[in-house]
Amino acid sequence: MLSVALTLVLAQGTVRVAVLDVSAADAIYEDVSRALAEKVSDELLKKGFVSKRVDESEVPIDGCRIGPCLGVIAKSQAADVLVIVDAVEGAKGTVEVVLSAMRGRDGLPLAAGKWSTTAEGKQNKQLSKFLVAMQKAVAKNVSAP
Repeated sequence: MLSVALTLVLAQGTVRVAVLDVSAADAIYEDVSRALAEKVSDELLKKGFVSKRVDESEVPIDGCRIGPCLGVIAKSQAADVLVIVDAVEGAKGTVEVVLSAMRGRDGLPLAAGKWSTTAEGKQNKQLSKFLVAMQKAVAKNVSAP
């Protein structure tokens, strides 16, 4: 078990992750979705990844939700992994967040999950499960330079 944990730590130590907020403008307030993307990036930093939220100024004017645009962003960020955060306002003040992680060089899906939270972006078991699944997938499928 210790060797598995050590492998996870060593494998992710230099893995660069770009976190991209792809939330639709009419689905949630921009400052809320931005804060959620920053929260995900911060949690990735705590897990030992080199993580950065992609700023809106680094995204095409029409946005970037699917397709080759994501590859362009991963390449421009020199990201080994691209994490996509898509948030919408839910019922009773909740925020529903869909998280996806893909390998930067070719878009191979690594992990996906849902995270129900508040506008403050409090961490819960769903986000933790996504982060653990992502760590394992990165250890198996991503080789850092």
